[in-house]
Formats: sequence, C-alpha cells, structure tokens
Amino acid sequence: MRGCDAVIIGAGPAGLRAGLRLTSISSSLSVSLIDRYVPWERPIPCAEGVGRLGFEEAIEVDPAWIRLVVSRANFYAPNGACVSYTDANKGFIIDRARMQSDLAEKLRKRGVEITLGVKVVRVSRVDKEGRRAVSFDKGEPLSARVVIDASGPVALLGRGESICWKPYDLEPAYFAVADGVDAADDAVHIYVGGKVAPGGYAWVFPRGGGAANIGVVVGRNQIKGVNIRELLGDFLTKNYPKAKIRTYFAGCIPCGYRRGNIALPGLIKCGDAANATNPISRAGITEALMSGGLAGSAAFDMLSAENGKRTKKICADYEKAWLEKRGARHLKLAKAKDSLAGVPDEDYNMAAQTLSALSSDKVSMAKIFGLSLSRFPRIVWAMRHLM
Repeated sequence: MRGCDAVIIGAGPAGLRAGLRLTSISSSLSVSLIDRYVPWERPIPCAEGVGRLGFEEAIEVDPAWIRLVVSRANFYAPNGACVSYTDANKGFIIDRARMQSDLAEKLRKRGVEITLGVKVVRVSRVDKEGRRAVSFDKGEPLSARVVIDASGPVALLGRGESICWKPYDLEPAYFAVADGVDAADDAVHIYVGGKVAPGGYAWVFPRGGGAANIGVVVGRNQIKGVNIRELLGDFLTKNYPKAKIRTYFAGCIPCGYRRGNIALPGLIKCGDAANATNPISRAGITEALMSGGLAGSAAFDMLSAENGKRTKKICADYEKAWLEKRGARHLKLAKAKDSLAGVPDEDYNMAAQTLSALSSDKVSMAKIFGLSLSRFPRIVWAMRHLM
C-alpha cells in the first residue's frame, strides 16, 4: 500500500487551510489532498458572506476573492418592519470558488499531491505501525500517519470510534442565484417569521450587478409538513417578483453544536465534519478556515509526537484550542437557538418596530439588549445563554 505522511480529505476551506498550515510548518512532508469533486469547477452552494475581522484573522486575504464589501445588515420582522444595523468593521461577499482554486494551486506548488473526482469511503483505525488506511470508491487505498477529515457533515468517517457521530441538528436549506434583484449591494438582508422560514430565516446576499444569492433555511424541529421549495418560491414572489433565476441549490447545514471528540490519534476533524458552523447565523466559511488552521498545526504535532501519551495530549489541546477560538461561544449559541425559534412573531414585530425608529448608526447590540430587557422579556429569556 502506498503511503504518505498526511492525507487531507476535502478541498473546501477547512481542508485547504489545514494543508496550508501544515506545509507552512514543514516543506518536507508528503501530503495528499483528496476530494470527490473539483469544487471550483462546479457552483459553490453557499451564500459566500463573511465578517471582515474573522476572515482576515483566519487567512491572508487576496483582494481578488472579494466580490463586494458590505457595511449593513437589514433585519426584517414578520410584518416587514426593518431594522438596519451598520457594522463599522464591515464584511465581505467573496468568490469562494476563486478562493479555493487559488489555495489549491498554492498547495500544488508546495508539492501537495491533489487527487480530485475520487470519493473516500472509509478511514481505518490506527494499525500497529501507527498508520491509518484511507479507502476510496475506486483505486488502491492510501496509508497515512495522520488523516485530516474536512469532508463535510455527513461522510461519517472514522466509523466505530468516538470521533464518528451524526450531526444532530442538520437543517435543510434551499436557495438560488438570481439576476434582476432590487437590493442594495452594500447590505445583507435577513428575514424572519413563521411563514417565511420557521425556525430559521430567509436571506438575500448581493453579488453585484443586480445579482444575489437568495435562500431559506428551516429549523430541524420545524421542517415537518413544510415544503422548503414552496417557501422560497413564495418569498421570491412576495419580495423579489422580478428576479430571474440562474440556478437552484439544495443542501443541509450542520447548525447544532455539542462537545465531542474531534481528534483521535491519527485522525483530526475540522470544518463541517467537526460541526464548526455557527448555530444561529449558520455561517461556516470563516469557522472552517479557523478550524482547518488549528487542524494543520495539530497534524504536524502528531507527526512529530514521540509516543502515544504525547499524541493524546495533542488531541486534547486541539479540542481545547477550538473551544477557545469558537467552540465555547457556539455551545452558548446552540442553547439559545431553540429558544429563539420559540419566540412568537408578534414579539419580533414589536421589537423591530421600536428599533426601526432609531437611526442605523445608533443601533448596537447593547441598545438591542437594553430595549429588549425592558420591553420584550420573552426575547431576553430566549437569549439568556448569551448574557
């Protein structure tokens, strides 16, 4: 069986960032990157919005990846009342396909072997020599001292070990890229309400030139009896009747978070495979990049570990590092998420009506909490885990 030092499964943001980190520490390692698709040659099923600060923290940003700079978020209550929040730090709408293609090319130049169009079907347990076998749907297996799993939420690699668990809060999303959308290019638009997207929200993220990514995500506990395609169709008809659809996408977002093993000797999970998505915003690009960077560092440490005790310490340190980076906050958000889904539409309507009277430059999270505390106790109760 052919072998290498490390195998990275998945050429999304998490896997690419892991490879960049690993190869930046050492240029002498043999690294193989595997993906079942050629991600940058197919439409990326993603709204492509990121916060500027987190994105720049997670990776060195190439200006060519930036489609638009956004400075506002418009939140629409069920009755249509709008609260506009201006973020001094701004955010980006990125060209994710361009970013991933560029990062893959950088890895190729560093000597990483990239194999696309091949599906990983199994990662074995650690053998007596401290290696794992990575098996594919076609071709011979590959042996590695460390495997980084950035395959996504449903591959369930590492079966039979504590690191393999089903995402317990997998939410359906349905969205489209459309032209002829009358929406400001400097803002993202979020709509909530039981009729709009029960347990979730609808979004409109601009792409420039009158194009936008428009979609809905529905809560796992609210999906029964809901036709998500009809939800999106109704939303478009009501809010953007002149939109011309280029293409539709469907997918699932791992929106929950709970503590569990994301690293074992020889196997490290990151990105969606580690449920790194923000449970409330459902944002995952920056989180994937951050967890991928941590995974790359942990992989190098494992390759350098002198014994099993040291390897177990590296696993614990990786999980602790993710908790400190985003995981601890995600635990709080996951607790608040179900409570927020239970807040009645009339509470959001009243809160939005009050906040919309303020100018956008005066709307801050402190102001939102302050007004909610005195006037909308059910919203405050739902958000108690964040306070």
